[in-house]
Amino acid sequence: MPALPTRFGFLLLAASFSLGCAPPGESAGEEEEGEATEEELTGFDKHRVLSDAAFVDADAMSAEEIQAFLEETPYGNRSVLATTTANGKKASQAIFEASQEHGINPIALLVRAQMEQSLIAKSSATDRALNHAFGCGCPDYSSCSPQYKGFGKQVACMAKLMRGYLDDLDAGDATIAGWKVGKAKKTLDPQWVTPANAATAALYTYTPWVGSASFGNAAHFGIWKRFTTHLGYAPAGPGGCGAVSFPSGLAVQLLPSPTLADAYLSAPGGDAATAPTCFLDRRQLEDPSSGAIAPSNAKVSSNFRVDELFAGEPTSTSKGLVDPAFIARLQKLRAEVGASVTVVDGYRTPERHARVCEAACGESSCALASCSAEVADAPLVHGRAAFVTASVTSAALVAAAQRAGFPTCALEDGDLYVADADSGLGCAAP
Repeated sequence: MPALPTRFGFLLLAASFSLGCAPPGESAGEEEEGEATEEELTGFDKHRVLSDAAFVDADAMSAEEIQAFLEETPYGNRSVLATTTANGKKASQAIFEASQEHGINPIALLVRAQMEQSLIAKSSATDRALNHAFGCGCPDYSSCSPQYKGFGKQVACMAKLMRGYLDDLDAGDATIAGWKVGKAKKTLDPQWVTPANAATAALYTYTPWVGSASFGNAAHFGIWKRFTTHLGYAPAGPGGCGAVSFPSGLAVQLLPSPTLADAYLSAPGGDAATAPTCFLDRRQLEDPSSGAIAPSNAKVSSNFRVDELFAGEPTSTSKGLVDPAFIARLQKLRAEVGASVTVVDGYRTPERHARVCEAACGESSCALASCSAEVADAPLVHGRAAFVTASVTSAALVAAAQRAGFPTCALEDGDLYVADADSGLGCAAP
């Protein structure tokens, strides 16, 4: 495939003569080392290879941390790059400087070095492999340009290209290869891909292959997962929100909600020191590292799914923010009971909670005016309460709620109401 002109003199449509992401039958003839495993490909979405936040996290690693990674890699070896120098600089320093200058995560550059020439898994490599470490200037089915020969030039070239693609996308344009967020395009596999974010569009511009465990963007996903797991890395999320990890292995990026945070502060017992500001959004269960989106029925533990928190709520409901601390306490309740605990009714939108309240008022002597006040402060609306039932006695269920640390619980028509909001009533035995 002929090289196409760009602002940098060429367009890399996919790296050839490389191990990590060369198309089938186009490898360098060397034995592949350290490719992604099938298990590491679990959760791969060809439309969302990597999160935008992770891709541009240039501060993910210092030069010293990159060097330490090369000294002790996820493959149990010392990478050849640990002793590689480029123009008098360590490879780790060259990677760090390229990531800083162009705003690209250094982990993404390390992943590419593995994909192209297996330089992380290898303890030694040929001069040719090092000189074309990132496949930059090596378009498919064509020889590599001598202009970009050398490790230092290679890493700078790749980071600069990626930044150029992201700048084009940020301006609302397609990349030089025609990739754009939300626009379907066929890869060289060939498969139709519609990039869900800018990082994915940029990665397909660099390597337009979906691929598999041994090449293409599937390999990028799997190797990225291995590296970030080894490093214990997760990017800083929007609004400074972190991520929550569940016993099942599910990791979810939390999202800010000033409106809900204010509701916690204004609720009875609201405390600025303890009120949450970041929440789990059932509409966007995004892995903070890979960008993979989990389904709403994803497990958070062996017997508990995310969608259970929304029992009784229509799936079409637009809202669905939950305090992660409540989820953790509900998991503890299940562990304390030692039996199946079912969520009968979980998060409620204000509209549905008002309807439930009014229906209850219609069957009793309560005043409808009290429903408006209840909706404003209801923990069910704030994503920190639920009605649950279990195959144990009421006394055992209440005792378990006490041990789980729920500040409020109460029996109602055989179900147990549990809340992470302190009503001042406590959790008394029936």
